Amino acid sequence: MKIKSILTLLLIVLFAGNIFSADRTKFISIEKLSLNSAIIIKLSSKGGHQGFCMEVLFENNTFDTCFAWVEAGRRLISEDEKQQDIFIVKNLYVVIEPSKKKKFYIFGFCCQSHDASPRLGSVFQVGKMEGKDWQAVASVIADHDFDFPAIQYAVWAISNDHPISSIDKGKDDRNLLLLKTIADIKHIELPWYNIDYKQESSQVFSNKPSHIYSEINYNLAYYGEVSIVVRDKYGIVQATLLDGVPKDKGLNAYFFDLDIAGWKDGFYTFEVVQDGNKIIVKRKFEINTKVN
Repeated sequence: MKIKSILTLLLIVLFAGNIFSADRTKFISIEKLSLNSAIIIKLSSKGGHQGFCMEVLFENNTFDTCFAWVEAGRRLISEDEKQQDIFIVKNLYVVIEPSKKKKFYIFGFCCQSHDASPRLGSVFQVGKMEGKDWQAVASVIADHDFDFPAIQYAVWAISNDHPISSIDKGKDDRNLLLLKTIADIKHIELPWYNIDYKQESSQVFSNKPSHIYSEINYNLAYYGEVSIVVRDKYGIVQATLLDGVPKDKGLNAYFFDLDIAGWKDGFYTFEVVQDGNKIIVKRKFEINTKVN
């Protein structure tokens, strides 16, 4: 039994190695292959909206080996308008021998945050290659291993104009390159904070901000009492994080995780105040639930 398992594993590794080393120019886009009536392609959902959530079946009824390519940057279109389309972010290169049927899994993410997650077995069409901004996102994801939530929010930042503050940098800044890529595409600065959203079982994305979190660094010229407050656009205090807490001279840091559930859309300001009247740091953040 052990020997059989080892041999199976070796065959998989050798097959993967051959695919990797093969001439990529031989591989033909799934869209072009779909025009060949002798090659049947069926796309269906595995029941989900992230990661290896799609399945593709190739049936090669020709006398030649089929080299198929499902491209990162392709949007698979759901036949059910109420279910999400899936954006492919990892290339899939596969070989189907003559007169053979083969199934493969495709790595992609939802690109319609307001629609329902695809149901198991839902049918999809080969769709289309998206524009240059989408391609830039797919390219960086294809070449790196980012956290799933960061990938999903990055896709939504392009497809549904979600705020990039939803993309967490991750442990040891694992997702920072992805965050920078989105910021460059949108021509905006990197946000200094992150916003989490409420999880609801009935929806993939609730669009209800629940928490804002980050670290504020501030420097004191001398020992003093520090307060940190959050004000709305009218200057009214919405939250007090520190209230006259003694702090030493020099560089200080304060990590916060603030509950903002139910707060209205608009701009807010964090203020770090020394001795009740000297504002040392002012940082703005935005709540914006107007997404596409």
